[in-house]
Amino acid sequence: MNYLDSHCHINGEEFIDDLDAVLNNMLNNHVTKAMLVCVNLDDYKRSVKIKKDGIDFKIAIGVYPEDTNISEDIFKEYYEKMKEVDAIGEIGLDYHWYPETKEKQKELFISQIKIANQLNKPIIVHSREAMGDCFEILKEHHCRGVLHCYSGSSEMAKELSKMGYYISLGGPLTWKNAKEPIEVVKNVPIDKLLIETDSPYLTPVPNRGKRNEPSNVIYVAKKMAEILNIEEETLLKQINLNYDNLFNR
Repeated sequence: MNYLDSHCHINGEEFIDDLDAVLNNMLNNHVTKAMLVCVNLDDYKRSVKIKKDGIDFKIAIGVYPEDTNISEDIFKEYYEKMKEVDAIGEIGLDYHWYPETKEKQKELFISQIKIANQLNKPIIVHSREAMGDCFEILKEHHCRGVLHCYSGSSEMAKELSKMGYYISLGGPLTWKNAKEPIEVVKNVPIDKLLIETDSPYLTPVPNRGKRNEPSNVIYVAKKMAEILNIEEETLLKQINLNYDNLFNR
C-alpha cells in the first residue's frame, strides 16, 4: 500500500537538522507522494533541493493570510515561483490569528485565486475561523482546489465537495474530540477526500505531543478507513487517485 501526504512543511526550519531521517521514515512507511507547501520564499528554496528516490514531491507556494502588507516587488517574486510550482497555496483566510485584517485577507485571497485560474493550477486553501467568508469567495471565484486541514462543519464540507473542492483531513481526525471531523468523513464523497499531516503541526494519535512528520499520515489513513468501514487498501487507492486528479491535471 502506498500512502501520501497532501500537505506538509518539511521544507521548514524545523526539519533542517534531520531531514534525511524524516525522508527515510517516509519510505519505511510507504509514503511515496508528498506536497511541499511553501509559506515564504525561503521554504521554496529548500523545497527545490528536497529529493529522495522513491518519493514523488510536488511543490506549492502562495502568500499566506498573515502577509497582507506584502510589497509589490515581493509579490512579483511569488508570482514568478507560482508559474513553476504544482499548486498555489496555502492561501486563504485566518480570522483566529489575524482578525484585524479581514478585508485585506479577502482581497489577497481573491487575487491569488485569479492567478491560479490564469495559470490553470489548483489552490490549497487555509481557512481558520473564517469558513463563512471562505465559502462565499470559493463559490463566487471558483477554482479547483482543496480545503487543507478542514475544520468546518460537515454540512459545509458537503456543499464544498458538490462545488468540486476536495476536503483534506489530518491529525485532528484521530483525536478524542474529533466528532465533527468524523462527520465530515462520513458526509463527503470518498472521491473528494484527501489525507495530510500539516507537518510539523497537528500530530495524530498515537504520537500526539511530538513533532509531526509525513510518516504519521498512516494513522490518519487508518482512522479514515475505520470510519468508512472499508479496507485501508481500498481507501488508499481512491486517495491516490484523488491526489493525482487534483495535482496532475
